[in-house]
Amino acid sequence: PPEIGGMTNLTGLYLRSNQIKRNIPPEIGNLTNLNRLILYDNKLTGSIPQEIDSLINLTYLNLRDNTLTDSIPSEIGNLINLTGLFLYNNHLIGEIPSEIGNLTNLNELWLNINQLSGQIPESICDLDIDFGGMNDWGYEFFNIKENQLCPPYPSCVEDYVGNQDISNCP
Repeated sequence: PPEIGGMTNLTGLYLRSNQIKRNIPPEIGNLTNLNRLILYDNKLTGSIPQEIDSLINLTYLNLRDNTLTDSIPSEIGNLINLTGLFLYNNHLIGEIPSEIGNLTNLNELWLNINQLSGQIPESICDLDIDFGGMNDWGYEFFNIKENQLCPPYPSCVEDYVGNQDISNCP
């Protein structure tokens, strides 16, 4: 609920694998001490609130496996301490914001299984990700497969875009 914004000393919020059916309240932006926000495998709806840009201490953001819609807010680029960003398996649309390149501490990025479209911004090459590498569990550090992203792709990721529906590309 919106009252979550009153818990300003919170450093970690783990509400994964529940049946939460609501929007992420904009008051989440009040949790400026938060370093881990884990809300995956719920039924969250609506968009990722722009107020997320206030979470400047956030190192890990996992919103995967929900029903989030709308686009990835450009404000996500203000989360410069992020090392992991997991937004896969939602219903996100629009382009990947160029501000993603500001996340220079990011070493894992999963945007796969959405409806992202347009071109991948060149700024993605500014990330310090081993684009073709795998973590200790055998998962890729970078995954943008199963979207609608259009070529040409930035050279740093062109071998790692996987399956894309390019039927609506110019």
